[in-house]
Amino acid sequence: MNWKMSDDSQLVQYFEGENVWSKDWERVVDEKVELVDHRGAAMALAVWEASFGGTRKKFAAIEASNNVWIFALPQP
Repeated sequence: MNWKMSDDSQLVQYFEGENVWSKDWERVVDEKVELVDHRGAAMALAVWEASFGGTRKKFAAIEASNNVWIFALPQP
């Protein structure tokens, strides 16, 4: 599966306008996403699942700094 770092507008669309912080995230064991940030540094994001609009969806996330999160979404 290919993953891509996502901006706020992409997240709103993917999460169907629902608040990701109000969801119960479930960690997908033994799955992670490795991406390169804007500085060229490697990052390993945990993969999570939560329900949005009645559908289970996967997303990757990491807390990069104090309450600063980076999200990645699976690409079709």
